[in-house]
Amino acid sequence: MKQYKFYDLMDDLPKEVQMAVREARKPFGVEAAKRWGLCETSEAYEIDITQVYPEPRFTVRLNGVGTLPRGDIQAVKAKSKNGKSFLCTVFVASVMGCKDFQFEAVEDGAKVLYFDTEQNERNTAALAKRVYSLMKWSTERNNERFKAYSLRSAAISERLPIIERVVRENAPTVAVIDGVADLLEDFNDVGQSSEIINSLMRLSAENDVAIINVLHTNKRKDDSDMKGHLGTLLLQKASDVFEVKKNDGTFNVSESDCRNIAIPDFSFSIGADGVPIWSLDVKTTKGEEELMEVLAKMNTIFEGVPDGFTYKELTEKYMMEAAVAERTAKNKIKFAKDSNIIKVDGKKYVLVDNDPI
Repeated sequence: MKQYKFYDLMDDLPKEVQMAVREARKPFGVEAAKRWGLCETSEAYEIDITQVYPEPRFTVRLNGVGTLPRGDIQAVKAKSKNGKSFLCTVFVASVMGCKDFQFEAVEDGAKVLYFDTEQNERNTAALAKRVYSLMKWSTERNNERFKAYSLRSAAISERLPIIERVVRENAPTVAVIDGVADLLEDFNDVGQSSEIINSLMRLSAENDVAIINVLHTNKRKDDSDMKGHLGTLLLQKASDVFEVKKNDGTFNVSESDCRNIAIPDFSFSIGADGVPIWSLDVKTTKGEEELMEVLAKMNTIFEGVPDGFTYKELTEKYMMEAAVAERTAKNKIKFAKDSNIIKVDGKKYVLVDNDPI
């Protein structure tokens, strides 16, 4: 029997009732309306330029630059045994407030789920203990802020449903799928790959969770592409792609692809106890130096001025704050807008809510 959603019956209702339903739906937002069947098919996906869409909600920052946004998927890639899981350990500990690295957690009390599809229970437990060590937690009892699952023994068809159920039950800030290729039979199959990526994007959006997907790169030494059609789709859809390369015991991390602002490259090594250690100071490029400079200036200018400035006012404020000519000030304003530091709200420029500093 066909299941009808409310809007399937809209055409049969009086015009005034249709208008009342549309008005009543507005406070709930489009996503809720979609779930409850209160959206006409095309209307559910139409962009409304009068609406203010939320900025990315980053879960962690490095040198003031946010990354791992909630409601989106990310990727970690590397050759086999090149530190992908260790990098995820760095990420999840940092998200939960670990101070051993130069990352800064965005929210207090963040929760993380870790799904390991490759290792047995003993090895997954060892990974969890590394996280506990970084967090300075006792291993005498489980901590509800971090839960790890070994899914290697689960049937392939059962793994994604388990992940979906656990995510919905626990409402995490971040979830890691260490071995996303193990969620399908054939990572080169277009249909299977599309279904998995679409399911993960939907899961991340509906549950406001950042989902980090770990995937091997191709075996050829000079090929850094993620393997299979699954890797191609993950590259296209991920908000951030991080690559790990091992060199003489040091793991070097770079953000190879990013939809927002890429974080600086960084490195770590592994201590005698098997726990990651921050190796080097974060490298700062010329572009990142400009970003930090403009971020700092804009924060000072907008401090105590939530309503923002007109373009002319902001230009004058920047000229005074930075002691630069008008042309330079206008170039910096354009740079700040392109870098998602400021935005236009109506007729005024305002600071973006997720400003990294």
